Amino acid sequence: MSVATVIERASALSPVLRYVGTAAFVATAALLGYAAGPILPESYPFLLLFLSILLSAAVFDGGTGLFATGLSTLAAYLLLPPVGQFVVKDARHFVALALFLGIGATAAVALEALHKALTHSQRALTDLKRSDQGRRLLLREFRHRMRNDLHSLVGLLLLRARTAPSDAARDGLREAAGHAMALARVHTRLAAAEGENMAEADTREFVVGLCADIQAARFGEGLQTVALLVEAERHVLSAERAVQLGLVLNETVTNALKYAFPEDRAGTVRVRFTREGGDFVLVVADDGIGLPLEGDLAGAPPELPRHGSGLGTRLLRALAAQLRGAFTRRPGEGGIGTIVELRFPVEAPGLSGR
Repeated sequence: MSVATVIERASALSPVLRYVGTAAFVATAALLGYAAGPILPESYPFLLLFLSILLSAAVFDGGTGLFATGLSTLAAYLLLPPVGQFVVKDARHFVALALFLGIGATAAVALEALHKALTHSQRALTDLKRSDQGRRLLLREFRHRMRNDLHSLVGLLLLRARTAPSDAARDGLREAAGHAMALARVHTRLAAAEGENMAEADTREFVVGLCADIQAARFGEGLQTVALLVEAERHVLSAERAVQLGLVLNETVTNALKYAFPEDRAGTVRVRFTREGGDFVLVVADDGIGLPLEGDLAGAPPELPRHGSGLGTRLLRALAAQLRGAFTRRPGEGGIGTIVELRFPVEAPGLSGR
């Protein structure tokens, strides 16, 4: 049990119990002073009684410090020689008693003020924890509902795609379902990568976990001819920016797994997330057959839509712009495969001065 908890419980006692406890502290100090009187200097009764004042003011509050000061002054008066009598032979003892009374009263008032401040701080901290717990609960419920709604939307879009009147409409509905599923996957993984602050995510857990989800969705439990290798540094990223990063990661990794290795050919997709100076850098590289550099996908591998409009590229560029970064695509080393890179500043806009 912490000291703050003990003090909070003691101050919650009834006034009678608090004043009785104060009298017990003073009586104990007086008895100890009296017992040790023959072997200790005359100043020791004052010291023990002063400690009872401090203890009463710190633990009980509510005027008990001043009450302890009065009782302690009376006890000190009785402990001065001749002990137990209301006669003081040395006039200097009156000065000592006056100083003791003044110092004790001042210390009691100061300690009770600190006690009140501690009590208020403890209550404020308790209220803050409750508020934070409520916020976390609401945020979890919001994300849970969002994932359920997105999954429902995916099912609805796929259902409509089956009855679409044309191939173009079916392809559009399936593509929309894929984007909705990607967003649901990102939010699911974001919830798992949250730290103590639910508004932030651990980039290593987020990137590695999301890549595992994408790989599982692509291959399931079947034979995996494409290896997905992931390296990610551990950094803190706001949840809002993590969603945008996750959508870019989902789009680029899915494209690599789906289009870079037609006819079940083997290969490797490497994902790397690092910090380079003032930028975060996401690199997705494959050793597949290669993709068009930019724009229209008309020259893409056979598995790509024959009448691609470059929507994926425009989406990636839009997400990069939201991150105040840049998205690029280039051939791999020696012309083998494709490398895509997202680079965006570590500091979110408006936070550079913090």
